[in-house]
Amino acid sequence: MLFHLTRITAWLHNPRARHMLAAGGFAIGVALAAATTTLVMTARRDAVAHAERDLKNTAYVLAKETELRFQAADAVELGLIDHLRALGIDAAADLTNEMAQPTANQELQRRIAGISDIKFLLVADRNGTLLATTYDRPMPQRDLAGRDYVRALARDPRRGWFLSAPLRNQIDGTWMVILARAFTARDGQFVGLVGAGLELRSFEEFFAGIKMRPQSSVGLFRDDGVLLARYPHLDSKIGRSYDAPDAYREAMIARGSDVIRRRSVLDGVERLIAPYAVPRYALIVSATDSVQEALSEWRPVAQWMIAGTVLTELVLSAILILAVRQLRDQERLSAAYAAQVEAEAGRALAEAELEHACEREQRARQARLEAERLNTALANMHQGLLMFDGERRLVVVNARFSELCGVPLDLLPPGMSYPAFAQAIMTHGNVPADDLASILSRRDQMVEQQKRASYIWELSDGRVFAVTHEPMREGWVATYEDIGERRRKDARIAYMARHDTLTDLPNRVLFRERLELALGFAWRGQMVTLLCIDVDQFKAVNDTLGHPVGDTLLQAVAQRLREQVGDEDNIAHLGADEFAVIQTTMDKPADAVTFAAALIASLHQPFALDGRQIVSSSSIGIAFAPQDGTDADVLLKNADLALHRAKRDGRGRYRLFSAEMDAELQVRHEMETELRAALQAGQLELFYQPVIDVRSGAIAGFEALTRWRHPVKGLVSPGVFIPLAEETGLIVPIGTWALREACAAAAAWPESALVAVNLSVVQFRNSDIVTVVAAALRNSGLPPERLELEITESIMLADTAATMTTLQALHALGVRIAMDDFGTGYSSLSYLRRFQFDRIKIDQSFVREIDSQHDCSAIVRAVIGLSRELGIATTAEGVETREQLRALARAGCAEMQGYLFSRPVPGAEIPALLRRASAWRTLLAEVPAPRVIAIAAPDPALLGADAAE
Repeated sequence: MLFHLTRITAWLHNPRARHMLAAGGFAIGVALAAATTTLVMTARRDAVAHAERDLKNTAYVLAKETELRFQAADAVELGLIDHLRALGIDAAADLTNEMAQPTANQELQRRIAGISDIKFLLVADRNGTLLATTYDRPMPQRDLAGRDYVRALARDPRRGWFLSAPLRNQIDGTWMVILARAFTARDGQFVGLVGAGLELRSFEEFFAGIKMRPQSSVGLFRDDGVLLARYPHLDSKIGRSYDAPDAYREAMIARGSDVIRRRSVLDGVERLIAPYAVPRYALIVSATDSVQEALSEWRPVAQWMIAGTVLTELVLSAILILAVRQLRDQERLSAAYAAQVEAEAGRALAEAELEHACEREQRARQARLEAERLNTALANMHQGLLMFDGERRLVVVNARFSELCGVPLDLLPPGMSYPAFAQAIMTHGNVPADDLASILSRRDQMVEQQKRASYIWELSDGRVFAVTHEPMREGWVATYEDIGERRRKDARIAYMARHDTLTDLPNRVLFRERLELALGFAWRGQMVTLLCIDVDQFKAVNDTLGHPVGDTLLQAVAQRLREQVGDEDNIAHLGADEFAVIQTTMDKPADAVTFAAALIASLHQPFALDGRQIVSSSSIGIAFAPQDGTDADVLLKNADLALHRAKRDGRGRYRLFSAEMDAELQVRHEMETELRAALQAGQLELFYQPVIDVRSGAIAGFEALTRWRHPVKGLVSPGVFIPLAEETGLIVPIGTWALREACAAAAAWPESALVAVNLSVVQFRNSDIVTVVAAALRNSGLPPERLELEITESIMLADTAATMTTLQALHALGVRIAMDDFGTGYSSLSYLRRFQFDRIKIDQSFVREIDSQHDCSAIVRAVIGLSRELGIATTAEGVETREQLRALARAGCAEMQGYLFSRPVPGAEIPALLRRASAWRTLLAEVPAPRVIAIAAPDPALLGADAAE
C-alpha cells in the first residue's frame, strides 16, 4: 500500500499529471451532472406516466357510467317501440290515433318512472309533429320538424337512432340532449320517432363526484366534436363543435385508447387528455389533467436532486483546487490527499445510492396513490361492480356490491373462481335462491355469447336492480344498481302531485285525468254523471272557529263521501270547500238524483269535531254526459252552473243542469259587462225617498237609492243589478260613488234635512269605509251629523273586533248609524248592547200586515217600545196605506217613509217635494200624534208657508 501511494505521489509531482487530474475532475463533474439529468428526466417521465394511468382509469369508469345512463334511455325507447309494434301500429295514421288516446300520456310517464336521468319522453310523427309527451295534458302543440334529430332520422331512418346537439330546457333553462330512435313500419318506411330528453347537468354532477386533482376536468363530446357536458361547467362552450375529438380518435385508433398531450381548446391550458370512446352512442369521454398539476409532485424531488448535484460538484471542485495547490507546495501531503479523494469518492457513491433509494420510494408512493384513487373511485360508485378475467376468476369487486348482495367483502377475495363466487353468494348472501339461479343462468349465456346487455332484475323480495353486462377482451364486467328506493320515491312524488294533502283524495289534476278517461265511455253511449259538491257556509266556520276546525271539517266531509261513494266511482277534492264525484255505474238520471239526495242527508248529519257539534249542509250540482257535454271543460262548467243554482235556491239541495242555466249565465255576464260600463259612462244616478216626521208633517231627511238608467232597457230594477254588484264586488266603487254624490246633493238642502246612504256588507268589509266617508264629507262640506249610514244585521253577524272598531270610528266622525231591516235577518238584542245605534228601521214586511196580522203589530210595538227605552229613534219603511199609517202612529212610530208619501224621485225634484209638506200635514192630521223621542227639531222652512204662520 505504501509502495503504491509513493508511486502515485511521484506521478502527481509531474505538472502534466496535475493537468490530467484537473481534466479528470471536470469529466467527473460532467458525468455527475449527466447522471443527475438522466435521473430527473426519468422521474419526470414516471410522474407523467402515473398521471396518464390515473387518467385512463378515470376515463374508463366515467365512460362506462355514461354508457349505462344512455343505455337506460335506449332501453326505455326500445321498449316503447316494441309496445307500439305489438299494438299493430304500422302507419303514420295509426301512430297519430294511438297517441291521441287519453292513456297515452300515462303510458309514457309509466315507462320513465324511476329513471331520474330521463327528463321527459316524447313521440313525434314522420313530419316532426309532436304527438305525445310525458308532460300533463293538454298536450303542447309544437312542430319539431326543424330539430336535427328529426331531420337526420327522416333522411335516413335505417341509421336507427340519433343523438341531438345540446339544447336549452324551456322550463328551467338547463342543458339537455335528445336521444331519438326511429320507428319504422314492417316495409322499412319511416313512421315516426321516440325521443328521450337527458339532462346534461346530471352527467356533470357525476363527473364532480369522482375525486380528481384540482386542475383536472372531464368532457363529454359527441364524436363529431360537439361538446355536451363538462366539469367544471363552461356554459358558453356547451353545444359548440371542436376539432379535439379528431385528435382523440387518432390516438384511440393508433394505440387503442391512449393519452395525448396538447393545449385544451376549451380553456387553453396544456393538458394530458385521456379519451375513451363510447362507440355504441358515438360519444367520447375525455378525462384531463394539466401538465403543470401532473408534475406538481415531481418538481420538489427534481429540485432536491439538482441542488445535491450542484453542491457535490462545488465540493469536488474545491477539493481538486486545494489538492493541486497542496501537491505543488507540499508533496508530503499527497498521501492525505489520496485518502481525501477516496473519502469523497465514497461519499459520492453514498449520495448516488441515496438518490436511487429516493427514486424507488417515489415510485412506490406513486403506485400507492394510484391504487388509492382507483379504490376511491370504486368505493364512490353507487352501483355494485364485478370484474372477472378470461379464466373466470374474480378481479375486482367493490363494497357497494357486497352491500347489495349481503356478502361480507372479505368472503369475496380477488382470484376466487366463478363457481366459488356463486357458492359464496348463495350461502352467505341475501338473494333468494330462485332469483339467484335465474340471473346466474342468464349470466352464463351472456358470457358464452360475448353479448352486451342491460336489463332490470326484479327480486321476489321486492328489490329491483338495473343490471349491465359488458364483455371485455379478456373477461367481463357487470354493474348492479338498486333502483327500488328510487322507484318508490318517484312513485310517492307522483302520488303527492295528484292527491290532496289534507284529505288524501285525488286533486284537480288527477280528477281531470279520470274525468277525461270516463268521458271515453260517454262516446260509446254510456252515461257519465258528474256531481260538484260545495260545503255551505264554510267560510263562516273558518272565520268563527278557526282554520284548524275548518280543515278537520273538510276531512270529515271527505270521509263521509268515501262511505257513500262506490268503489268504481271517483271522488276528488278540488280545493277549498269544493268536492266532486264521477260516476259511471248509473243507468238513468233518477239514480243520480237518489244518490245526490242521500249525499245531502249524510252531510247534513252533525259532525263531532274537537269536542263540539257542527251542523253543516252541502249543495250539489249535477251534469250528465253525453247529453250535457262530452268535453271535460264543458261538463265541469255545466255542473258548476247547477251548483250555483242550488246555492242560490237556498243551499242544502241539489240541482240538475239545464240549458236555461247557461242562458242565464250569458245574460248575467252581459249585465255584468254593461254594469261596469255604466259606472264609467255615468248611467247611474241617485233617487231620493223622503222620511216624514209624523208629528209635524215635515221632511226629516231623504234616503238615497241608486238607480241604473240603461240607454236601451230604461230604468233597471235595483233588485236585479244590486245583488249582481254585491256578488262581483262592483258594489264597492258604486257605493263610494253614491256616498260622494249623496253628500254633495245634501249640502244644498236645508240644514235640518238628513241624508241616509245604505252600506253593503261587501262594501263595509272590503274597503276602507272610514276613509271613504271622511273624504265624501270633506269634499262636499256636509256636516257629519247630517249623514246617516244604514247597515244591515249581516254586518253584525261576524261580530269581529274589526267590525266594532269600524263602527266606532264612523261614530267618531260624527255621522249617525242606523240598523236597516231590523227583525228580518239574524236579529239579536245583543247587537243593541254592543253598539249604540242612532236609529232602527222597521222592515216593510212587518209594516205591510200591521193592520191585519196581530203578530206583526206586536213586533212593531215591541221594537218601538224597546227603542224608546234605549233612546233610539225608529223609522217605519214601506208605508203605503192610511190604515198602516194609523196603526204605526198608535204604536208610537215617529218617522215613516213609503209610497203613501212619495216614491223615490230624482234629485232635481226635491224642491217640489219640500213644497208639498202642507199636503202631508193634512194627511197626518187624521191620526193621533205619537209619543216619540225627537231626533232633531224640525226646520220651519220645510213646512211651507202655511206652517210658517
